[in-house]
Formats: sequence, structure tokens, C-alpha cells
Amino acid sequence: MVPRRPYLLTVATVCGLAACVALAVDSPSADPLVRLRTEWRTQVEKETKTLRERYAQNLQKLEKELAAKGDYSGAAKARQERRKVLPGPPAQEAKGPAEPGVVAEGQPILLEAAKAIITGGVTYNSAMGALTGWNAAGAVVSWLLPPGMKAGGYEVELTWSCPQENAGTEFQLKEDRYNLRRILKPTSSWDLYQTEVIGTLRLIANSRVLEFSTVAVNEAAAAVRDSDVLHLKSVRLLPAAATK
Repeated sequence: MVPRRPYLLTVATVCGLAACVALAVDSPSADPLVRLRTEWRTQVEKETKTLRERYAQNLQKLEKELAAKGDYSGAAKARQERRKVLPGPPAQEAKGPAEPGVVAEGQPILLEAAKAIITGGVTYNSAMGALTGWNAAGAVVSWLLPPGMKAGGYEVELTWSCPQENAGTEFQLKEDRYNLRRILKPTSSWDLYQTEVIGTLRLIANSRVLEFSTVAVNEAAAAVRDSDVLHLKSVRLLPAAATK
């Protein structure tokens, strides 16, 4: 029978502990200078990432503003710069508005909710196919108008819903120079949409953008149904007296 050698186990254990102690001494966390350097680098990387993301957000905002004004070249430059700062599209990034095609002279111009440029508090509800969330003055959406717009008067036809208890908010339609203000009539319910010409808006030649916004909100109405006072499905411009 081979006798056991407990002292070998003891020596191995001691050697293992010594090695652990040596590793602990050499590890970055044990060296105050290395630890401070690591913390500094981590903080720099974190702050740099925050600044980079903030810059990219400002570039995306500029891109949308330029596109809304019809400056597609400037919008493209802003988009290129943003992609250099943050390679790859950010999560849930909305696609930039596409330039509308030319509309034949005398034909109506349909501006759908899904194609609106949302810049102030409003949201597009895809299930309803409508713009909702008009709960404060300054809530706004806009549409790019087709190139080559003729100057003249255009009848404005809206499709919307707003029950009686939510009515009373004043809205404004505005192009580059002229505007039209209205308090929309109530509908029977949120599910029943109404289509009606609400007035005539004058447009200048080659007008770029049509903006729809709240001017003065009926606060009592805004307090009803989760602060919603309008569901807007579309705006249609009907040439009434367009000139060449």
C-alpha cells in the first residue's frame, strides 16, 4: 500500500495561494494609478458617445427642416454627415419625406396623414390612418407640395372626426405666405369621419410647404378623451382659381 503524502497537497495549496496573491497585486484594480486611468477612459468614452449622439440628433433635425423647406441638397448633406458620426441607421429612425411627384394642372392635390411631416406633438396612428394628439397650441404637421404649383385660390377639403364634447379648437392652414383659420364642426363620434370644404386658401406660385397646426386649444375639450381634440385623415387642395 502506497502511503499518502499530505504535505504535497499542502505545498500545492500554498503555491496556489501565492499565485493568486501575485495576480491580485498585478491586476489593474489593485494599482491605484491603473484604476484611475481605467475610470478616466471609461468616462471619456461615455461622454464622447453622448456628444456624438447629440450631434447626430441635431443633424437629423436639420435634415428634416431642410427637407420641409424643399432644400433637398442641404438635407442630403446633413444626412451624409450624420451617417459619418453614427454609422448605420439609428433605431426606429423615420424615413425622410419623399418629394411628391408633379400633379397635372387642374387636378386635386391629396395630402394624406401617412405622408405628413410631424414636428410638434402630433402622432400618426396607423390603425386609424389618422393624425391624433392635437392637445396643445403649436401642435403641427406639414406636407411637401408638388413642384410647379400654380398661384391662385385652392379650396381646402378636410376629412376629420371630432365629437361635440371635444370641439372648439381653432386650427390654421398655412403656406409660404397665406393662411386660413377655422374652428372645425363636430362629428357624431370619433369613428364617423366628415369630409367638407372648409374654405379657400391662396397659394403663391411654386409654394413649397403646407402646414396644419393648432392656434388656440379649447382646454375643456382637451381634457376629454386623453387630451385629443381631432383625428385628421387628409387634406385635399382643389384648384378654384389657379393662374398660369
